[in-house]
Amino acid sequence: MSSSAESPEKSDIDLPVPACALKCREPGNPFGPEQTFYVLGTAHISSASCQDVEKLIRAVQPQIVMLELCPERKQMLTLSKADMASNKDLWQLWRRGEAPMVTCMYSWLLSQVGDSLNVLPGEEFRVALREAQVMGAKVVLGDRPVHVTIARLWAALSLYEKTKFIWQMLVTGLLPDSKGISETVESLKETDVLTEAIKEMGQQFPKMIQPLIDERDQYMVWTMRRLACHASRVVAVVGAGHLPGIREHWDADIQVDDLMVMPQRSVASRVWRGTATLTFAGLAVGAAVYMVRAARR
Repeated sequence: MSSSAESPEKSDIDLPVPACALKCREPGNPFGPEQTFYVLGTAHISSASCQDVEKLIRAVQPQIVMLELCPERKQMLTLSKADMASNKDLWQLWRRGEAPMVTCMYSWLLSQVGDSLNVLPGEEFRVALREAQVMGAKVVLGDRPVHVTIARLWAALSLYEKTKFIWQMLVTGLLPDSKGISETVESLKETDVLTEAIKEMGQQFPKMIQPLIDERDQYMVWTMRRLACHASRVVAVVGAGHLPGIREHWDADIQVDDLMVMPQRSVASRVWRGTATLTFAGLAVGAAVYMVRAARR
């Protein structure tokens, strides 16, 4: 496989686990040079994942770093423990329209477990941002907009499933202790807690998997392909649970317009819209529930 003349050969890079190197050419130019995409899977709240991000970016020296975030979640890149501690009045923040429900729910989760974590959730994204800035690489937020995912998730569930899911989130909204968190997170080397939480809940709610995992895998593949005409070396930082789907769809024909279709709104759907947002944010709590169960196995 060829590489661009000005790009150093990176085939000898010792990739962390889990990670993969994928090749593609610029769209519309089948005879052009192959571009290399190093896709690193992380556990989201793992110190080891942060170290892997730092080492890989320094080794590859990419022109672009893609993150599993969307513009609506870019506040993750500036999150700190000081911010977490200052969010004491999350309900009022949401009522005044100063913070979306997803942010408020996530901040609440952090306030519950933050003192037990050596690494705040999403720290690997902040490490990637810092490393990219040091070497002058561009940072791209490559995930599908969260409002589209919420809408498509909610449309996929029946009224019974919506009610059942919300009830279960309220009843099982338990949080692990600090020992359970640290042991479970660092043991998840081939996946990430949020994806595993979704998959576990997907056993009871199978319709969740398509909009929350599979469609987002395809969207991130589509994003990376578009970057092929802008860089010969790209590092992508995603939840490890997305790696299998990204590999599976790498050569697939992806119709991104189909992934962005917003369901039609009825009067009933508008009534449920706020609950849908709360449900998606509640998946963070579901991740914590998953960690409790995994730690007890």
